[in-house]
Amino acid sequence: MVNKQNFTLVCVLTVFNILSAQRLVVVSDNTFNQPLPGIELDCNSTTFITNELGQIRVSDKNNLNFNIDSSIGVIVETKNFKADTSLIYLKLKGYVSEINPVTVTTSSRPRLATDETYSLRVISSKTIKQMGAQTIADVIQNQTSIILNNDASLGTSMQLQGMGGQNVKILINGVPIIGRLNGNIDISQIPINEIEKIEIIEGPMSVVYGTDAIGGVINIITSNPYTINDRLTINSYSDSRKNYNFDFGGNKVLSLTPEYQINMNLSGGRQFFEGFDFNPTTRSVDWKPKIKYFGKTGLSLSGSKFRQNLTFQYFQEKLTDRSNAEYNLISVNGYNNYFRTYRADIAAITLYSPTQFDDLRFQNAYNYFLRRKMNVRRNLVTGNEIITRPSDQDTTINTQINLRGLWEHRTRNKNFQSLVGYEFTSESLSTLRINGNNQINDFAIFTSIEYVPIIGLKIKPSIRVAYNNAFGENPFPNILGNKFKIIPAVPSLQFKYDLSKHLVIRGSFAKGFRAPTAKELYFLFVDINHNVQGNPNLLPERSDNWVASVDYRHRISNNIQAKFKVNFFYNEVNNQIQLSLVNANTNLYRYINIGKMHTQGGSLNTDLFINQLKVTLGGSIIQNESNISDNISEITRWTVKQANLNLNYTIKKHNIGIHYFSRFTGKTVGFTSSVSPYEIPGFTLSDLSLSKNWKKLRIQGGAKNIFNITQVGNIVQTGGVHGSSNAGLNIGMGRTIFIQCNINL
Repeated sequence: MVNKQNFTLVCVLTVFNILSAQRLVVVSDNTFNQPLPGIELDCNSTTFITNELGQIRVSDKNNLNFNIDSSIGVIVETKNFKADTSLIYLKLKGYVSEINPVTVTTSSRPRLATDETYSLRVISSKTIKQMGAQTIADVIQNQTSIILNNDASLGTSMQLQGMGGQNVKILINGVPIIGRLNGNIDISQIPINEIEKIEIIEGPMSVVYGTDAIGGVINIITSNPYTINDRLTINSYSDSRKNYNFDFGGNKVLSLTPEYQINMNLSGGRQFFEGFDFNPTTRSVDWKPKIKYFGKTGLSLSGSKFRQNLTFQYFQEKLTDRSNAEYNLISVNGYNNYFRTYRADIAAITLYSPTQFDDLRFQNAYNYFLRRKMNVRRNLVTGNEIITRPSDQDTTINTQINLRGLWEHRTRNKNFQSLVGYEFTSESLSTLRINGNNQINDFAIFTSIEYVPIIGLKIKPSIRVAYNNAFGENPFPNILGNKFKIIPAVPSLQFKYDLSKHLVIRGSFAKGFRAPTAKELYFLFVDINHNVQGNPNLLPERSDNWVASVDYRHRISNNIQAKFKVNFFYNEVNNQIQLSLVNANTNLYRYINIGKMHTQGGSLNTDLFINQLKVTLGGSIIQNESNISDNISEITRWTVKQANLNLNYTIKKHNIGIHYFSRFTGKTVGFTSSVSPYEIPGFTLSDLSLSKNWKKLRIQGGAKNIFNITQVGNIVQTGGVHGSSNAGLNIGMGRTIFIQCNINL
């Protein structure tokens, strides 16, 4: 709401020779290059909110008076685009997106963080660039309340608020990512090419996003396809650990008028890693060689009331895992495991606003994931390779159809807002070790209401009801038959109260829900060394979550801004699914509902902007208590403490940036594949770099992992499913010198 008592700049635009029936108004940052969505603007006594393109459309009049709340920013300049008086651009000074960022994860339209009832974090593209990050894993590792785990073959997995693996849903532009291995998405496979921001919602999002969202949601937002001008970016990166990366991104404005805009975009790249080992005399390596190729293309159309985006993304990776050499009298051999991953994602996203108070979003997507493992015996003298026995090979194919729709309505006085949605998901998984019918279909409807009973208080109850062909309860078996199963309703309740203009408290209670995966239901792997079986009688995991937070955001002046947030959470998970030993005589492991987990803790995060200096200081503590077997006495408890300190300073006169990022992770507990616990000592990861900006060129160089962290702890797996051992847990590759170049044309 515009505060009339604060200083408000009135920008009066007088235009003669009217050429069209309406005007397209774009609110941008102080460079006129970055559109700002979710900004509330008054025009001739009518309130508008800029869409995800930073746009509003107004009736054509000779005089247009724009008012904006001074706590958000100040309109300091206007201009017409290419001398076209029907295309108006407003330059907003003083707006700091990191203080009050825009989120698009929880509704059909962009919203400022201060308007949101959920507890969330937003990582901007500016921060990603300052880190010199190359994958999502590089970015996430700097966040508190998040724990990363590295696996030599399966990649990098994560935990959010003590909940990990299958309990955290990862999205790209709202579309779920598939291809979980051992319950985890390998986030090191997601490059940062063309990423605009990353939104992290802490706590269950099962009402809005269904299964896999007990621990929270991470939504990766790619660059705005509706740029004002044509653009081309070229990026290169190399470091002392033999990473050599190259990518590009481009956008072409095919048409731009007040009535519609058409854009085409294309991006792609390659990342090459030669591999790294702490003992170079051996053939096997601790950090496996990888080569990745990725690309994206899209076509976007925007009209006065609708936006249509069509995108196609492709990714492939080859990871090589080599054994040590084996010598005999006649030859020298070694074994290679080749892991090839392919992803193809097609999405059509439609946004339609029939009125000023209604927004509709339709999302239709198809996702394809293939991972092929090939084991060969390689003659190290001749280079010949022979494929080994069939049981050492495997191919995993995972497909998903996701159809989703949202309708959001708000009243003129903004005291009432409703959201109604549906979601249909059909997912299949096939491997050589999956037994039985594994097609899982899920159809859900959900709704939420935001109500403002008194000034400053917002209450949001929500509920989701779903049908699933694999599990649930049949409310009318005599009428609907035995196959119709309804999942118990999943409710949530959030509230937000504005103690002042800058201080907000939030609280929520939410039920979480996670359906068993096809692997947990139907997996079958039996040979001389393995006896692992799925369980078609598994029950879904259910959770209760409580979150409370205090949030302070204040643009004190154009040069001083501050953000301070304290967050508390408690999770209780029932029917947790674990892989456990159920018969010692036959060495039978099975997925069963035995695990119980409690996680609780809190975090504190502060961002302070003083002129050209940004200081980020945070800390978190997570306490876990979990049953790791069906023996009630086997309860494991552990506590994880984390802290981060980030400093970014710009020498404005010379366009030089100094960037320091660090995070400390205290002692924690990990689990082997046989669910045996082991202890991980604490460690600190720190990066320091310098950057220099020219008009179209940016060069950054420095050192990552300056404290030279490599491996910590010892992992000893005493038998179990795989019966393997490892000398240590990989944390980093030691101190690494890097340089990268960014060209913007």
